Amino acid sequence: MSKIKPFQLIIFAIIVLFFLFPFIGQTTIKKSDDDKRVDHITIQLGAELSKEEMPTVGFLHDLHTQAVEGKCATCHIEKEGSFVFEFKRTTEKASMELYHDECIACHVEKKASSEKAGPLTADCRSCHVAKEPIESSWTKLNFDKSLHFVHENSDRIKTKDTANKDNCSACHHKYNEKTKEIFYLKGEEESCAYCHKSEKQDNIKPIRQASHNACVTCHQTLKSEKTEAGPVTCNGCHDKKEQLKIKKRTDIPRLKRNQPDEVAMTGWQIGGEGTKNYMKGVAFNHKGHETRAESCKVCHHETLKKCNDCHKTDGGDSKGGFVSLEQAMHNPGSDRSCMGCHKTLTKNSDCAGCHFQLPAKKDNSDSCQICHNLPQAQLEIMDSKEVARKALTDLSKEYNRVEEDKIPETVVIDVLANEYMPSQFPHRKMVQAISLRVEKSNMAKVFHTDQAGLCMGCHHNSPKTPEPPKCASCHSKKGPAIGEGLDGRPGLKGAYHGQCITCHQKMDVKSVAATDCIKCHEKKK
Repeated sequence: MSKIKPFQLIIFAIIVLFFLFPFIGQTTIKKSDDDKRVDHITIQLGAELSKEEMPTVGFLHDLHTQAVEGKCATCHIEKEGSFVFEFKRTTEKASMELYHDECIACHVEKKASSEKAGPLTADCRSCHVAKEPIESSWTKLNFDKSLHFVHENSDRIKTKDTANKDNCSACHHKYNEKTKEIFYLKGEEESCAYCHKSEKQDNIKPIRQASHNACVTCHQTLKSEKTEAGPVTCNGCHDKKEQLKIKKRTDIPRLKRNQPDEVAMTGWQIGGEGTKNYMKGVAFNHKGHETRAESCKVCHHETLKKCNDCHKTDGGDSKGGFVSLEQAMHNPGSDRSCMGCHKTLTKNSDCAGCHFQLPAKKDNSDSCQICHNLPQAQLEIMDSKEVARKALTDLSKEYNRVEEDKIPETVVIDVLANEYMPSQFPHRKMVQAISLRVEKSNMAKVFHTDQAGLCMGCHHNSPKTPEPPKCASCHSKKGPAIGEGLDGRPGLKGAYHGQCITCHQKMDVKSVAATDCIKCHEKKK
């Protein structure tokens, strides 16, 4: 019997250790959501820390709010009837001494009263740690249409503009560069984020600071008046569980900003010269899109002005990042563009069964004509809004169903029948099921003006016709059952299974499981 060599023993020992202790060397422990906190704030003075300075301080805001029993004046100075959300000061500038003197003094006082207290003078590394032991679970609060409506209709929020009945002026304002004052202009309200960016720009407060100054101050004032109000703690707004408790309103009326119902989008000036070779104008249903969008910012990302104020036809404007109107509206990779948004919607379960298979670069000039449908001559002599309204009304009436008797009731698929019986495909029933899904969507009805176009969902490379060619016309019986052949097309078996199974999965069909083989073709006896 041969002896085991030393190096063989070492290798054997390593293998045994690996299987007995698989996590050796893995020191990182994944923290649960319960270990994370919403109120984690970083206190950092100056721009960047040099090697000689201490690390930044992680501060738990809600923990300290509880310690002072919700008395904001303990840390924040009150000015003109509201708190300034800077620590013990009214300006953004602070010093290390301010924090050391005020924070440690409070800790000493708490400790003297036998209360739980924070670190003292000699405990530098208790606050200044290189890596924070606590992770943040802070979640952005989405101030959606429901929350906006609640605030807009609250009789507890006092308006600053007494001439108007609504309270829009309580929050919305513009800034006068000359007088350095803010003022309200009715009908010009915009999203706060249009001026208040994520970082401070041109001495304009960042959105986080501006929101806290306005929202928390208002909530704090209402609470002091013993009136029902929103939260004043970090957890109340930025904890996921707390956000789910916010009641969603569904009966939300349209925002009041004198916006149009219909818009004629041209990209060229009506009445101008040299418009002959431009595309026809687009009738845009502004009201319809507005009611379905989460907010105006979905489309109007930098301002509520018209799209072509920034995105010029020739793309020559710095305000729009030199992105032309055509590029802005037809960018398939952007949710803010028409094509990008429509592309995203085709991923819904009612649409995905057909659209997942359609060629991405297939020429579809019919779609261009559906949107670009406003004749220039008509826009020259009629009010553009009226032209757009008429075009949208006519478009909503054009949906045509294929007569039932022209849809084959059953299609027998027997070209590959060998081990299994031919498949009895319920063709008419399937077409009618897809039609019902289409009719639920106004957008789908516009782009599928007749059911013949739906045939292209399965017959994805055939012309739009109620009698498309058979699948075997393009997919060979000898081609691969899985994957693509030399010409990029799967074989007939792969095409059938890839189309039918994936469609059932993407359209979330419950009545027939995607992998229920016997449901489609019984095995021969």
